[in-house]
Amino acid sequence: MAKTMPKFNAPVPGQSLTAEPGSRPWENPPKYTTVEDTIEFYIESLSEPKKLSRILDKIEEGVPLGVLTSTLTGLGVSKGLHTVDVSMIVSPVLIEFFKAVAEQEEIEYLIGDEDEDSKVSREEAVILAKKVEASDPSVPQEEDETAVPNFGDDEEEKAPEEKKGLMARDSEPSETASAEEEV
Repeated sequence: MAKTMPKFNAPVPGQSLTAEPGSRPWENPPKYTTVEDTIEFYIESLSEPKKLSRILDKIEEGVPLGVLTSTLTGLGVSKGLHTVDVSMIVSPVLIEFFKAVAEQEEIEYLIGDEDEDSKVSREEAVILAKKVEASDPSVPQEEDETAVPNFGDDEEEKAPEEKKGLMARDSEPSETASAEEEV
């Protein structure tokens, strides 16, 4: 019995290149061109009771405010309401709006930039950095902290380092090079 291949409801590769230029909303000038107009649109739209209750439900479920904001502004860009750069400027304002509404309704919220498990104290960071430096041979090892640093006042002259590599010049001219110069 022949197996039936599953049918996927997905666009064909390159399908986006076949649309008429300017036929997509984001390919046209945005509806709201200023940050103020965009903020006013979002605040008025999100203040409607139905939309606000859905947003509060999502906040209560634990969806971070940053995710809500980026989703809303991403949809706004795809619908041609505003540009991507305006969405980046508007995002903090929308997060503050969501925070105020959640606090008013006494709902706990996550902003999305906090991650308590991955935070490292300063002392732990210093210890980790020292371990990495000790295990990496390319990092010069520090001397004892109690030693007096040498700032180069009584430092002896060092011989210049010998250059190595494919494109390094010879330190002494070769006999063939001097013979070629004479000709």
